[in-house]
Amino acid sequence: MIRVTKQQLLRAALEGLNVAEKKFSALTANTLHLSRAPEYLLTVNIAEKLGKSAPNHLTWLEYQISQARSTTRGRQPRPEVCNPRGRCDILMCWAASKEPRAAFEIKRDVQSLNKVKQDVERILYLMGDGVEGNTLQFGAVLFNTMAESAHGKQVIKNRMAQFHKNLETWRTTMCGKNRRLSIISGSIKKRAAGDFWAPMALVAERVRL
Repeated sequence: MIRVTKQQLLRAALEGLNVAEKKFSALTANTLHLSRAPEYLLTVNIAEKLGKSAPNHLTWLEYQISQARSTTRGRQPRPEVCNPRGRCDILMCWAASKEPRAAFEIKRDVQSLNKVKQDVERILYLMGDGVEGNTLQFGAVLFNTMAESAHGKQVIKNRMAQFHKNLETWRTTMCGKNRRLSIISGSIKKRAAGDFWAPMALVAERVRL
């Protein structure tokens, strides 16, 4: 069986963001800022790249949170903690066992980590004791961050630095002993429309003690 690492899946997801930007630019003849791109365009292209990178996985979109666990060993999540009708944008499962491996949430134009806090808390919850029988190894919030000013590159650099500061606080207040948070940043690019953007991923993973 082909081994597909966490790093390979994350690279594929970030590549999906780049493909989405190129498609949006082509569709709009490079005239619209990336902040106008619909979120579903990002989600579909990320899912396609994930699926192609992992032939021994299943890639499911808009997957029910209550099922993000082993169906043979798990029980229903506590509804007071996790809305069983909620969904995650993309769920990667092992093809053979159908057990969930990785969850992905997609966000557009993130300028403050507060915009993705709820998504991060959801992924951390899924990897914790909130859903019994859960088999998730890791999850990530995939997003792009954008700036339309002439100094957009520096704006994004400053924003990334702030993201890392905020994450230090989250590591203390949200992670616990057996989970870890990190940020992956792609290169900052200038678009023909005049705006700047960068693909990013906020990754949550289990830690073996």
